[in-house]
Amino acid sequence: MSKKKNSVRSRNISPRKEAFDTAWEKFEPLIPEEELPALKACIQFTPDPAIRLNPQKASISDIGKLRERYHWDTEPVAFCPDGYKLKDTHGIAPGQTNEHRCGAFYIQDSASMLPVTLFDRQKILNKPLILDMAASPGGKTTHLSAASRDSGLILANDSSASRITILKKVMKNWGSIHHLITVFPGEFFGQWYPNTFDLVLLDAPCSMQSLVSIASHPMRPISEREENALAQRQLSLLDSALKAVKPGGQVVYSTCTLSPTEDESVIDGILKKYGAQITLLDGQQKLPYPAPGLVSVEGSEPNPSLERTIRLWPHRYQTTGFFAALIQKNDTFGFSEQIEKPFRRSREELRFTKIDPRQDHHPIERMNEIFGFDLTEFAEQRECCFRMRGNELWAVPTVFFDESVDWPPCKSCGMRVAAQTASGWLPDFDWVSLVFDRISQNRYPLDETLAEAWVRGEDLPISLPEHSKGTILFMTDSWNVFIGCGYVSGNRIRNLTK
Repeated sequence: MSKKKNSVRSRNISPRKEAFDTAWEKFEPLIPEEELPALKACIQFTPDPAIRLNPQKASISDIGKLRERYHWDTEPVAFCPDGYKLKDTHGIAPGQTNEHRCGAFYIQDSASMLPVTLFDRQKILNKPLILDMAASPGGKTTHLSAASRDSGLILANDSSASRITILKKVMKNWGSIHHLITVFPGEFFGQWYPNTFDLVLLDAPCSMQSLVSIASHPMRPISEREENALAQRQLSLLDSALKAVKPGGQVVYSTCTLSPTEDESVIDGILKKYGAQITLLDGQQKLPYPAPGLVSVEGSEPNPSLERTIRLWPHRYQTTGFFAALIQKNDTFGFSEQIEKPFRRSREELRFTKIDPRQDHHPIERMNEIFGFDLTEFAEQRECCFRMRGNELWAVPTVFFDESVDWPPCKSCGMRVAAQTASGWLPDFDWVSLVFDRISQNRYPLDETLAEAWVRGEDLPISLPEHSKGTILFMTDSWNVFIGCGYVSGNRIRNLTK
């Protein structure tokens, strides 16, 4: 009878509640006793939503202007200079704003802003070659782009083809040119590209046992077998990351779980494997106040250096649970010979072609006319070049065409600028939002009512005799935020952002 009652009761417990109870029972003995009351109080509430600003779109990515416009109450994220928690949105969700449509900020759990901030600032500003080994959906990849000022090159990889569409969309909206997107198991990169990257980010697939369940990281029941399998893969991925990074380069390992099996045990395992060839750097130096990792895990011998890892119990920074570690590679590993890559002619996959200077309706000349600034000068400043891909014009990082590196076949590289249609050359929304501060001509401000109609995708019944048919207009709302391109067509402005 007792067993039957227990069975009925277990069926009435939600999977998330069951996952929390199991995780709490496992983690409670690991939490410093003096911190338990604060943790118990903290996990009764969902963490505040947070945004991370896009420095490439500074005129609209300004927390002061956002607070003034939407009356948001904000608080800085303690370890991320561009991050802000939204204490009160006054009913205006960040995802509903025109600034969000323009990629002025990324909506991101504040704990997830930690990994990129751990990299040495000078290294990430020195036009680095970066591998983001498990990139989708792209939040941390956009952070890498922001931190590096969209210079060098980010190889954004994910092993799941189904997750690439959202990654491409996120990078496009952010305004990143200096990236390429690939789909391969992360375990291959250490053997394909040994001692190649300046920085490697491994935000590893994990069990998400964070003690706080949110939409992007929902808790679910995890078996010991699954947890151990995840830890084995995490160790394999981290091993690949360390092989792929150059001597003197850095690897950040992070998870959104508090499971020691997937956190400190993985770091302990890699330290034992490589010894003095790598150094676990002190992550505590990147924090306003300490959040040390566990020194002893799962009955193993204590390893005092594990205090240098970062364990974000939720109450420490009022976040979801999170773990991160910063590792420096000191020397070339003596591993087996590089494995030959099973691909050739990787640059041909995207079929970029040089622009024919004799081409009618030359795309660069037409873009210069539309935007009112010199794209050639822009390309020199940003170390990119313009290429055709079918009937589309793209901005591509110059380093992509460096013959000394055989990049893997990629799904996307750079950023689309415009497409040639029956109506002429039409610029891409996300490209215009990136260069909008450079555009001084053909801006067309709309009042609140017309701006709302435009964002809904409606044409505007407005005759503009001062503009010739086919003129491209750059529509803005009352706060001078770009909301889309218009096309003058007789007695209306046609909406090109439907």
